[in-house]
Formats: sequence, structure tokens, C-alpha cells
Amino acid sequence: MKPSSRLAVSALFLFTLTSSAAAPEGAKFLPFMGPQLEASRFTPANEEFAWVGWIGATVDLVEAGKWSAYFNPNVETILGHRVRSFEAVQANYSLEVGARREVGRGRMSGFFHHVSRHVQDRTKVQSVDWNFLGIKYDSPWPSAWERRGAFSGSLAVATLSSGVEYNWEARLSADIDVLRQGARAMFLLADVRHVGAGETPGFVRDQVTDVRAEIGFRHWQEKSQFALFVAYERRGEARIPSALAIDRALFGFRMRGQRREAPATPPLP
Repeated sequence: MKPSSRLAVSALFLFTLTSSAAAPEGAKFLPFMGPQLEASRFTPANEEFAWVGWIGATVDLVEAGKWSAYFNPNVETILGHRVRSFEAVQANYSLEVGARREVGRGRMSGFFHHVSRHVQDRTKVQSVDWNFLGIKYDSPWPSAWERRGAFSGSLAVATLSSGVEYNWEARLSADIDVLRQGARAMFLLADVRHVGAGETPGFVRDQVTDVRAEIGFRHWQEKSQFALFVAYERRGEARIPSALAIDRALFGFRMRGQRREAPATPPLP
């Protein structure tokens, strides 16, 4: 991405934050905190990729009028059986902080996203982490559709990248209830993440693409959902110290707290 594009995205992000600081009085502190939990089985499985789990939270830090600031911490653990029959192989930490404003039915956000990846039970010989600074828009589907779910799109530039040389990231996500009865529904979900990258030792490529597609059943509560799903997932860089793309099926469940409808996609590393 050109320097001028990086500057434009950074300027918009800073404008979002400074505008949020000027929000009206009557701010609410910690108006919402909700858990995020997901666990699934890789199929086919091997000694490096057998199970995967996410645990984290979505936290609204402060809210004033149409403005809010948020913090989303998550940890992904990938389990395998290299030495023991059930052991952690990877731990990937994802932290996102940002400010957002309601725009009609949707929300426009400026965010800072950090990911740090770690091989478990091994000496760390190479740092693999990155920071993205970007903008995002998310919204429920039109009310006339009478379908729960939402869509989102984001664009970000890298402010730091160690080991993988990422430059920019674009992501599109959506989920929708296709059949429903009361609080229960069958849903579809799709998520595509594309990253522009430079070549480094062990990572001979100029781009990375992650894809996830799901079908499942979910039960809605007022501020949460529980889902059982079957998914296809392509990870463009599944292994940490060197490049490896994998295609797997996933069978799992998800619990998610949320104040407003947003795509139920995990923050793929």
C-alpha cells in the first residue's frame, strides 16, 4: 500500500478517536461485557492440528450518545499430539481496541489490532507478531428482510510486522439466519481475509488469504447466542515458524455475548 494510503487511513483513525473524545456528557462506563468462546475439531486432524479453541471477551469501555470505545481481547489455542496425546501446540493472542460511531443502523469504527503468535513448549527463536491500524463498518441486515445476522468490512495498514512482513489487510464477513423459528435458527456464515505481504525467510509469498464458510444452528438470547456449526476453513499461514496453508473441516460450538448484531466471526490470526 502506498504511503499516501497509509496516511489517509491513519488520519481517519485519529479523527475518529479525537471526535470520540469530544462526545457529549452523560457517558456510561462499562455498559456491556460479554464472553466469547469457541471450540472445534479439525478434520482431518494430525499431530499439529487436532483441536482449536478461542476464549475472550467483547467489552464496551465507555459510551456517550452515538459514540463508544471498546476493547476485545482473545486467545486462540491450537491443540495436537506431538509428544502427549493432548497438548497445546500454538497460542495466538489477539487484542483490539478502538472507537466507533453509530451511522444509521450500522457502526463506523477506527481500530488498532495486535496479534502475537507463539509455539508452545518450544524455545521461541523468532518473533511473529503484527499490528494493524484500520477502519471498519458493520451493520445488521435491513429490517425488511426479517433476518438476524450482520455484515462487516474492514481495511487496515500494518504499523509493525515481525517475522511475516505484512503490509495491509482487507476483510469481509457476514452471517445470516436463513431459516428460523422463534429464537432458533439455521444460519450461514462467510469470512474472507486477504493480506498483502513481503517475502521473508520461511515465508516465500506476496499475499495471504484466509477463508471460512459455515452452516449451523443457533439459539438467540437477548444479548447472546449459542451455535453448533460445521465449517470449512483455509488458513493461509497455519504454522508459525514457516509458511503452511491448510484446508480443514471444523465441527464445533460457539458462545458469544453481544449488545448489537455483528458477524459471529473469530479474529483469525
